[in-house]
Amino acid sequence: MAFFSFKKPLADSPTWQLTPAQPPCIHTVTIVFETAQPQTVRYNTTVQRMNNPKDTSQVFFSITRTDILINGSPADDYMAGDLAAQCGSVVYPLQVKLENGGRIAAVANYAEILQRWAAKKEKLEQYYTGEIAESYIQHTDATLRDAEVFRKALSGDIFLGMYFPLLFANYKTQREMEYPVIPFSAPVAFDIQQERTPFGSTPDVIIQKGILSASAPPAYSRGLIDVTCTLTPTRNYVQQLKGKWEINEGGQHHQISVSIVCLEEHTVNTK
Repeated sequence: MAFFSFKKPLADSPTWQLTPAQPPCIHTVTIVFETAQPQTVRYNTTVQRMNNPKDTSQVFFSITRTDILINGSPADDYMAGDLAAQCGSVVYPLQVKLENGGRIAAVANYAEILQRWAAKKEKLEQYYTGEIAESYIQHTDATLRDAEVFRKALSGDIFLGMYFPLLFANYKTQREMEYPVIPFSAPVAFDIQQERTPFGSTPDVIIQKGILSASAPPAYSRGLIDVTCTLTPTRNYVQQLKGKWEINEGGQHHQISVSIVCLEEHTVNTK
């Protein structure tokens, strides 16, 4: 299986010009939800570009993920978190093909995920009891068994919903972008001012600052975004990302911080 790197940025070409290159990259992902009881979610995820000779119009990626830590402890220390982690684990390994802008167009290994879920669902129903657990399992089942609903649900994953759109970001200075930073809610739109180093620069840095978009649901009254993302010199993957989002929803204030660090590249740069 071959891998790819970019010849030139997507903004300069109607199609993605690819040449053989890059191995997979392992990232450490840290997500902090600042609430009355702050929660930190951490895991490692591997992103690997794949070749599909039958479809050169799309870009294919494989994503794997380690078990999730919640506040430094395994998810099974938290009943609700463990159930969510157990349900979510069947998604990985995940193979996606992307359309322009880094959005997920389809799940290439959808049939395999359904097979994994069928086996997992039976075990979960035997282990977890109660109305809430049963409802969550059934909701997961309904989501996974509808390919389009499942595809949209993946766009609501914090890592997937920001990693690829930033990896494939264009060079516009003003734009609207959606980020899935509030759990169990649709991605939130922001009006963004973007600064980016010229193509070919080392490092390749994207800075986004902005406010809640007028197209966001009326339940949201205020929102701020501050993101700095550095890509590797060959634009093969995200080297480091630091992001912070603040959103007011009614009387509730959401504050979410995200850190993504490419372990290999980070190690090289600290020598």
